[in-house]
Amino acid sequence: MDNGQAYRATRDRIIGLVVDPDVDAATVVPACPAWTVRDVVAHLAGVCEDITTGNMDGAGTDPWTAEHVSKRAEQPLPTVVDEWRILSEQALELLGDSVPDQLVFDEVTHEHDLRAALDRPGSRDDRAVTVGLQFLGPVLHAMLAAEAPPLRIRSDHQEWDPGDGTRATLSASDFDLLRSGSGRRTRDQIAALDWGGTDPAPWLNAFFYEPFQEPPAPLEHPGVATT
Repeated sequence: MDNGQAYRATRDRIIGLVVDPDVDAATVVPACPAWTVRDVVAHLAGVCEDITTGNMDGAGTDPWTAEHVSKRAEQPLPTVVDEWRILSEQALELLGDSVPDQLVFDEVTHEHDLRAALDRPGSRDDRAVTVGLQFLGPVLHAMLAAEAPPLRIRSDHQEWDPGDGTRATLSASDFDLLRSGSGRRTRDQIAALDWGGTDPAPWLNAFFYEPFQEPPAPLEHPGVATT
């Protein structure tokens, strides 16, 4: 499965979640504290629109993402969903074989933000999670490498090694590392991962960096069975 296929599959899962008649579009998404379910989909649609128009100045900043939401503030969720479906196909066609890992990272992160808000966990071992970690892993490793001592990170499918013979290793699933490195896990949840018997205290601060800060309370529970 290439990145384009991973993006489409994730998009379709998100749409399946949010169009459920039991889902309230105004439900607050705690991982995105200023946004509702509808706002998260508006952001995803806005990213695709900006790709197609080349409006990438300030990409990833708060003003850039806020524009995605404000532009669609008066549109009902079904309209935003339909727009995202159309715009995403246009963006994927434009990107061709060069769909970046970062685009999948953003999308799959918000998939699980929505799942947590709606208490509908699932798809935790999906290919999109691995692709998302391909983008996030080197960033997280660099942040952790700035701490002492050096640390090896090992996931289901990937490994980042300082290359200096260090014996301190953090081992976790792709999903748990993705969520831990993107501000979706508390300090206590990260400390509860497999640190191989090493005290994690020296590294915990490094998990919280701009734009990812520690949530005030757990957003989701690790280890929920994948569906």
